[in-house]
Order: sequence, then C-alpha cells, then structure tokens
Amino acid sequence: MKEILHIGIDDTDSRKGSCTTHLATVIVTKIFDLVAFLDFPNLIRLNPNIPYKTRGNGAVAIRVKGEASDLEQCREITIKTIEELAQFGEEDTNPGIVFIQGSVPTKIKDFSNRAMWDVITIAEADKFNSSPKIDLIKYGNGRGIIGGLGAIGNQLENDFTYEHLSYRHPLKYGSNRLIERESILVADKATPLTFNNVDYEYNSIMILPRGADPVFAGIRGETVEEVCKAWSLLRPLEDIIMKMVYRTNQHTNQHFVKEFTIKELKPHLSAYLDGEIIKTPYYISGSHLIFRLKDETGEIDCAAYEPTKRFRGQLKNLIIGDKLTVFGGIRPAEETHPMTINIERVKIESLEEKYSTSNPLCEKCGARLKSAGKEKGYKCFKCSAVFKDAKPIKISLQRKIALGEYLPPIIAHRHLTKPESRKDRNNTGQFLLPKDMTKYLNELISYNKKYMS
Repeated sequence: MKEILHIGIDDTDSRKGSCTTHLATVIVTKIFDLVAFLDFPNLIRLNPNIPYKTRGNGAVAIRVKGEASDLEQCREITIKTIEELAQFGEEDTNPGIVFIQGSVPTKIKDFSNRAMWDVITIAEADKFNSSPKIDLIKYGNGRGIIGGLGAIGNQLENDFTYEHLSYRHPLKYGSNRLIERESILVADKATPLTFNNVDYEYNSIMILPRGADPVFAGIRGETVEEVCKAWSLLRPLEDIIMKMVYRTNQHTNQHFVKEFTIKELKPHLSAYLDGEIIKTPYYISGSHLIFRLKDETGEIDCAAYEPTKRFRGQLKNLIIGDKLTVFGGIRPAEETHPMTINIERVKIESLEEKYSTSNPLCEKCGARLKSAGKEKGYKCFKCSAVFKDAKPIKISLQRKIALGEYLPPIIAHRHLTKPESRKDRNNTGQFLLPKDMTKYLNELISYNKKYMS
C-alpha cells in the first residue's frame, strides 16, 4: 500500500555559500524515480525578521507518495545528501530534517501559520517529536527543524507563485554571474506573467544573486509555463548544471496575517497596525526617515531606511494627524534607538488638511494687518484701525501625497513582499494537475541527471 511522505529541510546553508534549494534539488533528482511527486518542491519563506536567518529565511518541503520501502530509501538519501552537502563547518548552520508520514496534522499547519510572523523556539518545535508519524532530525542546535516543520505545514492552499531556479558549476561559486544582459530584458518583456526581473526605475537586474551561493538565476512568476519560457529566452555565458521549479509563497504578503496594537509588539515580529502620526517625518544620519505613530495603546517609531530610495521621499510628505496602516518588522531597542517598525509597506487611510496662514486684511483700507500684541488682535499700521476679533486667514494647500498603498522600489523588496504587479492577483486554487506537473518535472530531472551522472 502506497503512503505519503513529507520531507522538510532548513538551515543547511551559510552566509558564505551553499543554498537549501540547491541541496533540495539534488535530493529531488536522486529520489525522482523511486516515488510519485504530489507537488513541485515547495520553497516556503518564513518570518523574514528572524535574527538567525541566513538570507531569505527559506525552507523547503518535498511531498511524495510511494511504497514503504521506497519511502525509506527517500529518507536515507535525504539524510545522506544533507550530511554530504550542508555547511556543517559554519557556526550558525544548524540543519534540521523533518519527516511526516500521511496527511499534515492541523497542529503542524497552525505551527506553520505562526512561523510566518512570530519567533518560535527550538523547544517548541521539539515537542512534535513525540508523535509516531513525525520524525525530527537535528544537527548542531537543531534550529533547522523549525523551518522544516514550517515548510511542511504550509501546503500553499492560498495564494502562491513559482520560481525557476538555475544552478552554476561549483568552480564558479563566488565569481560574477555571466549572462547576456540584453537577453534578460528580452525575456522580461516577452513574459508578462513573470515579475521583479528588472527594476527599470533604478536600472538594476534582479534575477541574479550577488552572493557566493550556487544559484545562478531566479525567475519568479505566476505560472510554470511563464517562468520556464523566461528561462528559455535567457543567454547564460557559463555552464548551468541543474535547474528546478519551486512552488512558493514568495511575493504573497503571507507574513502579514496578524494585526497588532503597539502595546502588543515585541522584537522580530512581522506585524501590521493602524495608527496616527504624532511626530513629523525627519531624516537621521544615513538618510533614514523616521516618524512617530500612536494608537490607543502607545507610541512607536517607524523607519524607512536608505535602501528604500524614493519610498522615503513619498513618506516625507506625511504630517501630524495622518492615519496609516503600517506593515513591517519589529526591530528591537538598542542603545541608539527605541523599538522601531522597519517599514515594508504603508497604506494611507486618511490625510489631515494642510494649510498656510496669513494675517487678515484691514476692513477699512485693505492693507495687511499686523499683530497688535499677544491677545490684542490686529492693528493696521496704515490707517491705525484695530481689530480685536480678527482671525488669521487659512489657505488650504494641496497635499503631495494621496490615499492608497505605498511600496519601496523593486530593488528594496523582500522575498515575501507582494509587488504592485501582483496587486490584484491571487493564485488560490490554480495549482497544476499532476500530469502537467510531472511533464515539467521530467524535463528538469532529465537535465539534472546529465550533471549528476
């Protein structure tokens, strides 16, 4: 009788190199002929504000079905591959492997939902080891089991996207990625259902990582067909040894699921809250923009940092009394600053009227009045008339910002940030039929086997 096995892996990489998706691609290629795949491998981005993350806090889930003996082989291959390829020499690399047999328990789904915005301890994750159908394998301090559980628990039942990832030869790690730049522009314009390939505003290519990891390029989009088409139009100028398509929660805003009051905030949360500006935005050293927000429970600083570019200039036009919904990560207090919201996006709910004032005109001669002294009204210095009850003239000024949602430019987007191009897009219920999925996986695995053989 065939059974289902979910494999979750995380924290196998380091800041100096390696990549969990690369390791997962190797595993998928090795086990592909043993079992039936129930989904593309899933790349799940968890709370991006966790201090222990390497880069994008991504974990991977692999979901397969097969005979018990074949599933046991999958387990052995997974463990062996991680022990061979994970960055065990790095102090902050603490891999974790999670195996769950059968359907995903509700308690794991709840755990995963919370992992999108909260800080979860290793001890909390460890409690699941008592279940007979859940097996947790830890290396180092075992922090990777948190991501492994989080990846398995998120079955992408709501909005999702795809990413086509390509991998370079190990001899190229750490060097500049070589590609015909014009082909990126061609691919971008030919595939309207891909996104964030290029930031035209800042003339920046976004599909090429800059680190020493194995990834050559990552193309993100709404459909498998579109990300694969975009890849086919690229012209790499170096050897590509493996490829894989991941179904993912990237660019879905999935980390903003819980509304907080200011009093409820704590470090490293992903949160959103409503508030009113009580301190005019101002720049600090480093060209970071700060303003202060309040709600019925307290006050907090909000920061738009220099890398958000023109986003800061837009928010500089806010004034005291404006009401906002602010989305961001909670930076802990330090000696140089209080606890702060690192702003990821802002929705302006209402704007205060902005106006200038001027002294009134003399009712007798039309000259501009001047103050006669504190609480003494106004006096005309042309005809000497005094007007004790005269009021200053208010002139309404046009605001340089409007109601609506504001985002940083693409170069400052995080992995989970939903871009403007996806504003009205939601892929819930649009998952490929298994036969279509298998067709794409067959092509990818055939390519990978050439290198792995």
